[in-house]
Amino acid sequence: MICKLAWRNVRRSARDYAIYFATLLFGVAVFYAFNSIGSQQVLFDLKSTATAAQFRTTADLLNMFSVVIAGVLGFLVLYANRFLVRRRKQEFGIYLLLGMKPVSVSAIVLVETVMVGLFALVVGIVAGVVLSQGLSFVTASLFDMVLANYQFVFSQSAFAGTIACFAVIFIVVALFNTFSVSRFSLVNLLQADLRNEKMSVRNPWLCGAVFVVALGILTFAYVRLQENGLVMLDDPAFLQATVGMLLGSLLFFWSLAGLVINLVSRCQPFYLKKLRPFTLRQVASRVNTAFLSLWVICVLLFFSITCFSCGMGLADVFTRQVDGGNPYSATLRASVWTSDSGASATDNPLTRRAEMEAEAPERLAQAEAAQWSMAQVLQAGAGDLWDSTVGGWAQIDYMTSPDCSYAAMVDVLKQSGKATEEDLEMVSGVEDSGMLMVSISQLNDALALQGKPPVVLEPGQYVVNNNMDSIQKLVDIYVDEAPVLTLGGQELACASEPIAVQMEDNTMLSSGFVLVVPDEVIQAAFDANVIPTTCYLNIDYADNGRTDEENRLALEQIIAAVQPASEEGFSRGDDSSWAGRLWPVTSMTTREGMIAQSQGLRMMITYLALYIGFVFLVSTAAILAIQQLSNVADSTGRYRTLYRLGCDNRQVFGSLFVQILIYFATPLLLALCHCACAISAMEETLFRLANVPMTGPIAMAAAFLLVIYGGYFVITYFTSRNMVKGVLRQP
Repeated sequence: MICKLAWRNVRRSARDYAIYFATLLFGVAVFYAFNSIGSQQVLFDLKSTATAAQFRTTADLLNMFSVVIAGVLGFLVLYANRFLVRRRKQEFGIYLLLGMKPVSVSAIVLVETVMVGLFALVVGIVAGVVLSQGLSFVTASLFDMVLANYQFVFSQSAFAGTIACFAVIFIVVALFNTFSVSRFSLVNLLQADLRNEKMSVRNPWLCGAVFVVALGILTFAYVRLQENGLVMLDDPAFLQATVGMLLGSLLFFWSLAGLVINLVSRCQPFYLKKLRPFTLRQVASRVNTAFLSLWVICVLLFFSITCFSCGMGLADVFTRQVDGGNPYSATLRASVWTSDSGASATDNPLTRRAEMEAEAPERLAQAEAAQWSMAQVLQAGAGDLWDSTVGGWAQIDYMTSPDCSYAAMVDVLKQSGKATEEDLEMVSGVEDSGMLMVSISQLNDALALQGKPPVVLEPGQYVVNNNMDSIQKLVDIYVDEAPVLTLGGQELACASEPIAVQMEDNTMLSSGFVLVVPDEVIQAAFDANVIPTTCYLNIDYADNGRTDEENRLALEQIIAAVQPASEEGFSRGDDSSWAGRLWPVTSMTTREGMIAQSQGLRMMITYLALYIGFVFLVSTAAILAIQQLSNVADSTGRYRTLYRLGCDNRQVFGSLFVQILIYFATPLLLALCHCACAISAMEETLFRLANVPMTGPIAMAAAFLLVIYGGYFVITYFTSRNMVKGVLRQP
């Protein structure tokens, strides 16, 4: 009997369950899809250990965030269920009046919860499986792979995790329903529809003053955020902007209703038409009583939209330059020397050799005997393995000029009058560092390894090498001024055009403002007892039929032959075959590893932005929908009164539409203002410098917002309309 009655109630209340069901469906589908990322590895031929590691890291991070997401979804489901219980108080009262025991009423509610929950769980899992298959193709595009052998993937771990998570949520909801129904008294249940909320009207002058203060605080917050640029989160300007945004938004919603109703009511030709007084009073009443929740929703919308759009942009910032940043098969780096005091390698180029000779004489002797050639030492230690692995190599030695520092560059920029204060801030703090130089012969060896033509340097010239977009403007200003520098005892003129050569494998283009000078200038530095700051040995693998992974392992064996893990050096992990030293090899990067790391980072940022942004957007939209449905349920008597006074269905439904539209649009519009400020700040300080357009991410965020937020708005309106229509039909 209880099951039959519960099934009948579910069928009759299907429209009331729309928000609850949609929330459950979205939650289950997204929870399963993103927790199944780790199971997608079977679709790809992950020959690289770096790629497999990035896959595992992303899956582990998503699983970790799923704990937080589960808590958010649990709260959301409980909040949605609370509306259903409140909506049916009178129905529960009739059950008790007819002689049904409270335990039986609780049992009916429990069965209904289980029915709806199981149905939503099944449909959500199916939708999640479909969504996860789509994510497989997204993952393939993020890793630049082709799903040549696509197969259907069902993640048992994600399925078990989803079932366990939502089983706990449903148990909590069932207990909450049972407890809530058992606490209701018969009188309160039967009179639930007769309880009206008293409208609070605030002083209009006070509201006006507070509204002006709110706008002032928000303006201050926006200015501070633009100054901070959302780059340095420990900057006091960021804290001030955050507090200002939160406080200003709170005061905005507190004062909005009282101010608007006062201003609009004074414009009587507009105000006293159709149902505008009723509509405005309804909206003002709800905003007055729910300003705290609107404030929270606005903040969550801001976080969701910014997280999604900026997350997509950040993924592009960190990964778009990976191809140009890795022109070689591998790069071995030697840090050469750092004193025990931890001083920077560029602090004093004339004393580094003396320090190294005093504290590591065997390393200095080894380097000078090999004329600082890393390849010579490695080839001597590995023999045939080197010959079969390395097809070509080119070493780049960064030298620090003992007679010229970057202060000369800063002086040129200042005297030109073309660099702004913001531009000069980018090079502040480097004046005391010696100018970095590389020889023209080493640069041309690196270009030959890349298959590019050599750079021709005229006698008595130097050329500026830079491939970093963030300082390209400063480089252009410097080159236009054509300053003459004294380097290695020679006066050298600046070439008329800068060049852009990537010196080593890196996550991005990273060769910034390095002077390319004649070989005799570098030799003069060596003669003055200056040792290299950093040495990079760039390698191209031989055409030996091995995979990149096999060549990487062979390269590690070559390094291990010279500096095995058993000897003293920097620890690189228990499973590493070699220990890092300041010379001849401190670290190794490979094109394969950098690309895998970049793709993994892109996948991680993209999926986290999607996951967090989606859940928070669904949460805010669902809370708004439930609040509005509750408001409509409380006001059904008023709509019936309007109908009896002569208002037709079109007028009543029009007023209802405007109310819901204003309620959804108000926090969204303020959140969009916050987003515009935050995104413009990041575009100015990060995206524009990295040459990353924000049009695509913003368009994706807009589509995302339209589908989810707009979908909840449509569901809310039609559900509310059905509720009101049912009241209007009553005799």
